[in-house]
Amino acid sequence: MTVAATLAELLERGYSLSVETRVDVHDHKIGPHPVTYADALVTAGPERVPDHLREAIVANKPLLLAAASILNPPTPWLRDLAGRCKTGAVFVTTGEEHVEYRITPEVLAANLAGFVGLNAVEDCGRLEPIVRAALRLTTTS
Repeated sequence: MTVAATLAELLERGYSLSVETRVDVHDHKIGPHPVTYADALVTAGPERVPDHLREAIVANKPLLLAAASILNPPTPWLRDLAGRCKTGAVFVTTGEEHVEYRITPEVLAANLAGFVGLNAVEDCGRLEPIVRAALRLTTTS
């Protein structure tokens, strides 16, 4: 069963997915720097999650955390990035040079990778298909 199929089946059966976060504080020369990460995947639904789905969740936790982060963004920055990705909005930097940016599914996947405990460069390709699936689900629901 693919991760996208697992996600679709969970949602079809009436489950919702959300993310509990944790904040790690990193000490730097200029002071503490808090960073928010995805910590736990929370499923809520009409009954206990069936065993085959529970096994798929355990096997694919980081990917399903990424999908849940799009379906129910746990932070303002994720809500903003997912929204920009879904709408295709272009935004411009405020620096001296006029630079336009578009948040693509690849960019969103790279940002989500670090948030869910994966490597933005090495794991972006693994995340992109589930990012696209979750984006499709948010535009049709």
